[in-house]
Amino acid sequence: MLPIDLQILKYYFFEKPRFHKKIKPYFQWESYQTLNKTLLHLEQDNWLKTTHFSETPFTIFDLETTGLIPEIGHEIISIGAIQLNGLKYCRREKFHQFVRPVRPVSGRIKKLTGISQHEFENASPFIDAFHNFLEFSKGTILVAHPAKFDIRFLQTMLKRWKLPNYRPHVIDSQMMAKWLLPQVDCQLDPLIKHFDIEKLERHHALNDAIMTAELFEYLLANSIDHDITTLNELNDALFSMNQNKE
Repeated sequence: MLPIDLQILKYYFFEKPRFHKKIKPYFQWESYQTLNKTLLHLEQDNWLKTTHFSETPFTIFDLETTGLIPEIGHEIISIGAIQLNGLKYCRREKFHQFVRPVRPVSGRIKKLTGISQHEFENASPFIDAFHNFLEFSKGTILVAHPAKFDIRFLQTMLKRWKLPNYRPHVIDSQMMAKWLLPQVDCQLDPLIKHFDIEKLERHHALNDAIMTAELFEYLLANSIDHDITTLNELNDALFSMNQNKE
């Protein structure tokens, strides 16, 4: 693998223009126009900020990607998600979709994620996969571990595809764990072990979303025990935690 500075140069001088040339035909697709309109008119559901967690719908999701830095051309290759309708009425629905990348996927990433070339070739392009995810997750609060990575990746992909920005209500379960469990390593694997959650095969978007959902249920119940029962209250608690660190 090239050093990061050479990766940046390679992307901006060679791969970025090639990427835009390859995606240009998609701009005429009806599904591209539909997604563009959907994002332009997408409004946050503000009632979610004040609804008690026991009755709040959540979409816990995970992305598999070709790398960690979307700004230099890394892409999303799989989206996995699971819904929790609060703790009071716990009904689960699952979402899993492969995403066909524009750039070739390395053998290392194929081996890590277990996604075959055949699955990539038969997968949906990003615009269709993301629109399906939007439909699945609408009217819910998104949860990811850590959310700052996954949301940034989605936003960067949308920008690269010349689509409007996406600003959902979101909870970072890693930050939530740091607040509730300051003495525990808050990476996903140590938390899975801490709560004795069944460990599924990692680097599989749906499996990681399922394990994060199991973890989030513990964190949610713990948060309610601390009298933090809404998104607004949780955001205030996490903001105070960050302020105290400074």
